[in-house]
Amino acid sequence: MKKYLIGIFAAVVAFTGFAFKEAKSKRADMYVFEFKSSQPSTTANVSNPSNTYWEYKGLNLSGCANINQKACRILVSADYVDNPNSPTELSGVSISAAQSGTTAYVTGISGSGNLYSNQAR
Repeated sequence: MKKYLIGIFAAVVAFTGFAFKEAKSKRADMYVFEFKSSQPSTTANVSNPSNTYWEYKGLNLSGCANINQKACRILVSADYVDNPNSPTELSGVSISAAQSGTTAYVTGISGSGNLYSNQAR
């Protein structure tokens, strides 16, 4: 009887461990684009989502210092890139910008969950 009780107890512990284990939430990948330093930092260029101005850098990279003086990086979900498997440019996103002295910075980006960060000049 004792060996059956130990087996039953072990089964109950194992079952409750699996039954109440929290599901890990998978965060969606963020595609990171960086404003090309070779381009003039004007409001027209910063607000243009073309790959002439914004270059894909990789997945889930951090933003910049977020000092609103010069455009740096934008982070978008797969819905806002041309090809999630091999992204080369932004797609269906609007970027707003403002001028700070001789450089422009991002003031907003469309799309739920999309982010932006700026840097110092």
